Amino acid sequence: MRIETQHRITAALFVLALASVLSPTAGAADAAAPDWVAPFADRVHDAWRDGTPMPQLSAAYPEASLAEAYLVQKHFVARRMKPDGIGGFKAAGVASTAPDHPLVAVMPASGVLHAKDKIVIDLAGDPRRHVENEIGYVFHRPVTEPPADVEALRRCVKAVVAVVEVPGGAVEEAGPSTTNDIVAWNINAKEMILGGERDPAAVDPDAVTITCTRDGETVNTARGDLAAGGQWHTLLKTVNRVLQQGYTVQPGQVITNGALGKITPAAPGRYRADYGPLGVIEFEVR
Repeated sequence: MRIETQHRITAALFVLALASVLSPTAGAADAAAPDWVAPFADRVHDAWRDGTPMPQLSAAYPEASLAEAYLVQKHFVARRMKPDGIGGFKAAGVASTAPDHPLVAVMPASGVLHAKDKIVIDLAGDPRRHVENEIGYVFHRPVTEPPADVEALRRCVKAVVAVVEVPGGAVEEAGPSTTNDIVAWNINAKEMILGGERDPAAVDPDAVTITCTRDGETVNTARGDLAAGGQWHTLLKTVNRVLQQGYTVQPGQVITNGALGKITPAAPGRYRADYGPLGVIEFEVR
């Protein structure tokens, strides 16, 4: 009887250990999460899954903190993707100098696309897509603790890449969207298109100029240095924010440093985004 009980205890401990490995959200902070966080995150997930508007945190819990919004995001992400389904991370609000910026979210591996594959974005299932011009960084070393400085961070980066992000997802509009809403929705992370990889030592991302056209008409122009403090400084802040949420950056994952210039609604047509030394990304929206 004692042996059987010991086996049950061992099995239970194994299940708990396995759960902590499979969940990118495991951590002491989650134990202190308010009891409304998980049910609300389930509502966000189910709405995302069903293609219905994701509920607004600011409407349901107007007193919630930004930290609690990130807990909602983490529960949502845990249901949406497993650790081997994380393709990278995205930043938002990179032009802001506010201490809580940039905001961060998790990008599914299935959403990391490559320009060489001739990408077509179909609006039939999600008409509320947007086009964002960004600069991304592919890692070849893991980052499990805050880098000492930008130079330490640079040693972890394999390549700089042009990025066109195409976020999406219907959202509730009970009132104006707040920072907490955006974070809880995982910043609408859905898909991003990567250009060819470039040696970080050969490209100054702050000097990159971007011109994006749709059917030959310019829809956005931007420069890499629109990110507050510069691209590498922004990446350092983004990586540290990702680590704060209980994740690590793994080899092969990409971090996109947030929208530069205008964020434009995705409309049918042929897009061409010229990033100068980072190359060109072409894709179609139908």
